[in-house]
Amino acid sequence: MFETLSIHELVQSIEKINGKILIPDKDVNWLWDSINHQYYDIDEHDRTLIKECLDSTNLRSEIREITSDGQTHFIENIYIPIVREINSSRIILKLSFDISEKMNAEKIISEERNKLASITSNSPDAVIMLNNDMKVISWNLGAESIFEYTADEMIERPIDSLFHPDNPFSKTLNTFAESLHLNDTIRHHLSHCVSKSGVPLYCELTVMFMPTAEMSSRETVLILRDKTHQKQLEDEVKRTIDNISKINEISALIHASLDPDDILDMILVAATAGQGLRFNRAFLFLMNEEKTFLEGRKAIGPSDPQEAGVLWTELDQTPRSLKDILTSYTSVQDGRDFKVNQIVKSLRIPITQDPEQSDSGYLAFHEVITQGHCLHIRPKDEKYLTPTIKNFFETDQMAIVPLISTEGAVGALVVDNAITGRLISDQDLEMLKLFAHQIVAALENAVLYDKLRKKVEELEEAHTSLKNSQEKLIRSERLAAIGELSANMAHEIRNPLVAIGGFARAMLEHHHYKENEDFLKIIVDETIRLERILNNTLTYVKTSEPTLVSQPLLPIINNALTLLHERLENNRIQLHTEFADSIPDIEIDPNQILQAMLNIVINAVEAMPLGGELSLKLHVEDDTVCLRVRDTGEGIDEDYLKNIFDPFFTTKNRGTGLGLVIVHDIFERHGIIFRVESEKNIGTSFVINFKIHQVPQPS
Repeated sequence: MFETLSIHELVQSIEKINGKILIPDKDVNWLWDSINHQYYDIDEHDRTLIKECLDSTNLRSEIREITSDGQTHFIENIYIPIVREINSSRIILKLSFDISEKMNAEKIISEERNKLASITSNSPDAVIMLNNDMKVISWNLGAESIFEYTADEMIERPIDSLFHPDNPFSKTLNTFAESLHLNDTIRHHLSHCVSKSGVPLYCELTVMFMPTAEMSSRETVLILRDKTHQKQLEDEVKRTIDNISKINEISALIHASLDPDDILDMILVAATAGQGLRFNRAFLFLMNEEKTFLEGRKAIGPSDPQEAGVLWTELDQTPRSLKDILTSYTSVQDGRDFKVNQIVKSLRIPITQDPEQSDSGYLAFHEVITQGHCLHIRPKDEKYLTPTIKNFFETDQMAIVPLISTEGAVGALVVDNAITGRLISDQDLEMLKLFAHQIVAALENAVLYDKLRKKVEELEEAHTSLKNSQEKLIRSERLAAIGELSANMAHEIRNPLVAIGGFARAMLEHHHYKENEDFLKIIVDETIRLERILNNTLTYVKTSEPTLVSQPLLPIINNALTLLHERLENNRIQLHTEFADSIPDIEIDPNQILQAMLNIVINAVEAMPLGGELSLKLHVEDDTVCLRVRDTGEGIDEDYLKNIFDPFFTTKNRGTGLGLVIVHDIFERHGIIFRVESEKNIGTSFVINFKIHQVPQPS
């Protein structure tokens, strides 16, 4: 080097980098600065360092901290030995650098690194570092707290031991590690983990991949934040929302019906359906009207696993909504007598306000009803799980929830999981309490609706009765006036009419009037017709209260047909009768009923001027003797049908309009139910129902 580089050039180069060329004496007691041309005394530290450098001919360096003007500087000194073999001369090349900025930066970095290490070590989150083989190489206190493993237990152990065996992420962690680039990050991945004691955990996982110092491999950093409590809260909120949705759906279903029996069925189905509260069985008890007994009303659910298999298989054929489940259960239940439904109706529990007088076997029911709180009976609750309760329900765990309205206890709902053995949770109890409120509201609505319906029916009945009374009063007053007028007119007309008829008959008997015989016959026939009208009018006016006797109806019918036999033949009427055997007696006034029968048959004959068929059918119908009289006449227009019982209303050219009025009056006085059915050009039917006479039983 010295052969090709001049002394001057060497000196200039050294000066540029704050260097010095030092020549020591033989014992290294002082140094000659060949650049600045001065001697330096050296201390023992420098003397030792220079001697080691010259003796070993190896480079030596040191960093010194120097304070000047209140400021600290860091100087790095590098000593390079130069030994010439020719004359054994020795030279020290000293290079000095101010590395204060570098040292300060490294100090800051070191402090920050220490802080980061402290934060990482004490972080509540698990900060875990893995090597390229996915084994743990760093384990902080947060990891120890979350997973319960110490660092000694986890170092060099595979990370998969922290994840649940069924967790898909644990199986694909290596795939993630291979597919992602250096410095990539997986953030906020919720993973299902497990602690050392087997407690399931839910952790929010962040994964970072970083290269090692050699850049030939990479390390994986996992940050796991315990989200188990948050996940549990989220699941609880979700379950609560789902439960509220269920309760709303159940509420909508049971409130849509106002039939108490339908509501009871819906309550039981909702308590046991998979889309409902999912209990195995449900028993419904209601208080009697006197509030002294709790009576079993209905139950749902299998009584043993075999019956459960049959019932649940039929219900689970296809997915159904809660509404569909109700229909399905009804169809499955029809024709079956499930054991639970049989035994619940046999249970009748006395309820008193005095605990000492209550049945100790049913203490649980007594407390639920009188104190109004929900009761969860567990296997060790000997106070409530009495032999009576255990034998009746055949299970050692159940829940009883009271049904309380504003007026007091309505009943109680009992649920259990006797078939599957599933424990009843606190959440199940809360759901039952909400469900109970909906049950009570639905039952109260049904009761109020039933009361309102009965009131409306009573009002309608009263209104109909009042309307009928008014119509009867108006009809009675009108008929009384008509009757009085008719009676007066009949008496005034009868005397001259008798005289006219008498003289006409007398003239027919003398041969002097043979040439006027046809005219005289007309006078006689019309006189007879007028007399019949007068007789009908007087009969209508003089109709009195019937004198009732118990006798068969058939002789009266036959008597009427006999009296009208000739008239039926003359009008070409074919008679058909169908009389049942053993017709019971009825209470009637024979004379008035005969008059009514005559008028009905005469009305039918007059409706068939060209002939036709007359049918009479007599039979027993429920608790009445039914007589149906049907003709094949012209029929009555619908507009006229409502007026046929009005006095003097007639659609015939020669009718009086009193025949059916007399029939109506007689039947009303007897309390006989009757109706008229007519169709134009088809015919008319009278349907008459006579009450069967009930013979008093001897006491």
